[in-house]
Amino acid sequence: MSVMDFALWYSGRAKLCWREAEAYFKQFRYPECAQSFTDSVEFATKAICEFLSEKYDPRHDVSDALIRASGRLHDYRGQLSRAAWISSRWVGMAQRARLLVRYGNQKAKVHPAQIVTQRDIAPLRADALEICKFLISVEIKAKFQPPIRMGILDGRVDESDTSERPCIEYGFTEFRIDDWEKRFSQIDEQANDKYSIERIPISRVGNQFSLIINPFGELYPEKDPRRRLAFNILRNYVADGGVLVNIAGFPFFWAWDVVEGEKEPVVDTAILVPEVEVVENKMVVDRFLPILSFAGSLLWREFGVMTTSDTPKLSGVNELETYQDEEDKIIAGDLADVGGSTEIHEFRALRKGEKEFMPLLRTCRPDFGEVYPIAAIPHAWGCLIVAGMHTRGTAEFEKLATAVDNFCSWMRRNLHGGY
Repeated sequence: MSVMDFALWYSGRAKLCWREAEAYFKQFRYPECAQSFTDSVEFATKAICEFLSEKYDPRHDVSDALIRASGRLHDYRGQLSRAAWISSRWVGMAQRARLLVRYGNQKAKVHPAQIVTQRDIAPLRADALEICKFLISVEIKAKFQPPIRMGILDGRVDESDTSERPCIEYGFTEFRIDDWEKRFSQIDEQANDKYSIERIPISRVGNQFSLIINPFGELYPEKDPRRRLAFNILRNYVADGGVLVNIAGFPFFWAWDVVEGEKEPVVDTAILVPEVEVVENKMVVDRFLPILSFAGSLLWREFGVMTTSDTPKLSGVNELETYQDEEDKIIAGDLADVGGSTEIHEFRALRKGEKEFMPLLRTCRPDFGEVYPIAAIPHAWGCLIVAGMHTRGTAEFEKLATAVDNFCSWMRRNLHGGY
C-alpha cells in the first residue's frame, strides 16, 4: 500500500466514524457518540500527518507530530496548531476517561449513559467537525494533483459475482464508457497524463477515487432496488468528499437490477390518474395509470434539488441557447463555444429551489425561467455534478467534459474544506 493509499484509508475511516457519531447523536446515544467522534478525530489527525508526510509515533495522540508540521508548513500553521490541541484534548485524554466512556463505572454499576450527556458531547462534536473540515482541505490538495484518479462505473455492482447482468442501457445519452475514457485520457498537464482512469464496479467505489463518472445517464447499477444498497455506497462516497458526475438526464431515476437484468424506477411516490372512456353517454374509468412523482425521487429526497418537468409550454427535450455568469467561468471555464455550438438539448435541468448549488452552465425556459443544464450540488463534504441534458452530440459532450476537467483544477486551487 502506498503512502497516499494509506492516508486515504485513514481519511475514509475518519469520515465513517463521523457519520456513525452523527447517527448516534440523533439517537441520543451519547457514550457511543463520544467514542465515534473521538475515533474520528484520531483517524483524521493521523490522515493529515500522512498527507503532509509528517512522521508520528504509532500511538493514539499525534499532537507532537502536528506541532512539528506546523513549524515547517507555514500555510497550515494555525490549523495544525488547532489540530494538535484538539488531538491532545480528546484523543490524548486520560485512560480513565476513555474507559468510563466505553464501560462506565463498573464497580459502582453506573453505565456510560449515566455519565456522558449531551452537554459533554457539544464541544467534542464541534472539534471533530473542525478537524474533518481541515482534513478535507488537505486531502483535496493531495487527491487532485495529477495524475488524478478517476473511476468510471462499468455497470456491475459486485466484481466477485459472475452471475450479474451488467447495465447495458443508457438513459438520454449517446455516449458510452469508451467515449468518456478516451476523452479524459487525452487530457494532459505539463506533458503528463492528468487522469489515471479505471473502470470499476460499485463495490470498488471509495475514497481512493478523486472523481467517479456514472456513464449510464438516468440509470445506475443496483443489486437490490428495494434496499438501494448500491445507491447508498454512491451517496456516502459523495458525502465523504468524492465528486460524482452524472452525465445525462434525471440522476438515479432508474436502477438497473443486475440480478434480473432489467431496469425499474426508484421513485417512492406515484399518483394514480384515471383513464376514462365514454360508454353509452357515461364516463367509465377503465383503469388507473401510475404517474411517477419527482418529489419521491432519490435526487429530491437525498440531494434536495428540483429539475424541470413537462409543462404546456415545453416538454421533453428542448434545444436551448446557453450562457454563463462570470462566477461560472471561474469554476468551469468559458463553455460558450465549446463543442462547436452555443445550444444544447436541455432535459431535466436543475431549477432554483431551497437547496444551494453551483451553476456551471445556464439557459432559460419560458416556464421555469433560468435553469442549469450543468451544475454542482454540494452534499456534506463532496458534490454531485449533474448534466440535465440529452447528451446526444458534441456540444453536450464537450461542454460537460470541459466543465468537469476545469472543476477538478478549480478544486485544487481554491477549495478549503467546503463548497
